[in-house]
Amino acid sequence: MFVDKALRRIVLTSILPRLPAGINGLAITLMAQQLYSSFAIGGTVSAAYLIALGLASPVFGRLVDRNGPRRIIVPVGIIHALAIAALVYAAHQRVSVPILMCFAFCAGASFPPVSMTVRAMWRKSDFPDNTKQLGFALEGVIMESVFVFGPLIVSGFLLMKSPQSALLFSAAMMLIGVILFSRSGAMERWGNVELGERHWLGPLKTMGVRRALMVSISIGATFGLQEIGMMAASKAANNEAAVGWLFAAFSIPSGIAGLLYGTRQFAWPLNRQMSIALVWISAFSLALTNVQSLWLFALGCAFCGAAVGPALTASQMQLGKLTAPEYSTEAFTWSMTLFMIALGGSFSIGGWIIERFGNGAPMFAAFVTAGLGALFCLRVPELYVAKARSE
Repeated sequence: MFVDKALRRIVLTSILPRLPAGINGLAITLMAQQLYSSFAIGGTVSAAYLIALGLASPVFGRLVDRNGPRRIIVPVGIIHALAIAALVYAAHQRVSVPILMCFAFCAGASFPPVSMTVRAMWRKSDFPDNTKQLGFALEGVIMESVFVFGPLIVSGFLLMKSPQSALLFSAAMMLIGVILFSRSGAMERWGNVELGERHWLGPLKTMGVRRALMVSISIGATFGLQEIGMMAASKAANNEAAVGWLFAAFSIPSGIAGLLYGTRQFAWPLNRQMSIALVWISAFSLALTNVQSLWLFALGCAFCGAAVGPALTASQMQLGKLTAPEYSTEAFTWSMTLFMIALGGSFSIGGWIIERFGNGAPMFAAFVTAGLGALFCLRVPELYVAKARSE
């Protein structure tokens, strides 16, 4: 895989249009919090963005599965960039919170399905399982990198007291990124549209897929609560710009662990591997509940993040195995939908529980949601990664 120049070009050009995923949620929260002087409003506006992104994802996924990605990616990416610019303008005009949420909803509903297109490409390829696992691990590393550099970019703009500038930067990256991605060969590698009769539920008609998606909900809720908890910890320490470094402390070990995990095949079924990772995440979320020192908090984030990359890789590998080829893109968008809805909902809930119960409350809630996710994993059908044949 690494020697295939075409694949390498696809992977690299897919990074730029995904970078806004690591910028927008945090920057929207901080922009609204700064302009409207409320964490609760910031979390709620960001939730509108994330929930819309989640709701739109399966629609785009079904359109891609039925028509191919070529006619979807670029137009939607351009619309998203314009919607982000409109959101920034509306916030500076101090529109009412419901109207601002509408602008955020429109921005979230127009995020192009780049990640799901690449994941479907791996799922539909004729590579052996161990190569596909490494491909999904790379996907995890890319997304972790996005969530490392995205918050760091936001932190850089925070030094200028301007989270809204981070959103405008995000819009520019989306415009450039979708154009480069469309010329990378990804559309051709995605493969042909599978013809034939389709069930109206798409991949949701399969019980195993539905159960696997329940895990996506718990993971999304956990991450959202942890992110709002990191914001609260940095604000409590009077160092709001440190939030980017907390995200990095969480995400860098996750990316490294995910890549290492992708090069190994284990005897245990995928759902049990995920359950162990979520128990680890739950335990460290609990440990971070009452940590006051930012240095100790960052250390705890690093240990917690070490289980995230393997959990995400196993989750995507498992979903790919449970899904029929004709529903590949839609299945991954459903995963993103439920993940983002849970992420957005937990952003909103996290903002309110901080104001009611204190800065440590989101991490305690993350302990609960990750623990529930570990239990959900045991209800997913047991699947294994096939080892590569010896040469």
